[in-house]
Amino acid sequence: MLAQLIALRKQKNLTIQNVADALGIAKSTYASYESGYRQPPIDALIKIADFFSLSLDRLVDRPFEAVIHLDHPQNECCRLFIDGQALTEAERKEIIAFIKVKRTLH
Repeated sequence: MLAQLIALRKQKNLTIQNVADALGIAKSTYASYESGYRQPPIDALIKIADFFSLSLDRLVDRPFEAVIHLDHPQNECCRLFIDGQALTEAERKEIIAFIKVKRTLH
């Protein structure tokens, strides 16, 4: 995660002070997260993830797996995201069709 924090900050051309100010914490506190001297508590991780528009799983480089029945009518409320963008209904249907075809080939 340390390299991830540094890379995210540098991608946005931000300083440690910029990020610390946005999170409402001391510069030294955020610097200690990047250096690995301190582990951020969960509330800080949430703020960092929100600031960089990431899920917590993605922030800590944890693979995310979900079991969702995409073609089940009760799941109309489910929103799936790829690269931070919600899938449209048409994209959901394409994914379902793709998987069904792929399964028939195996």
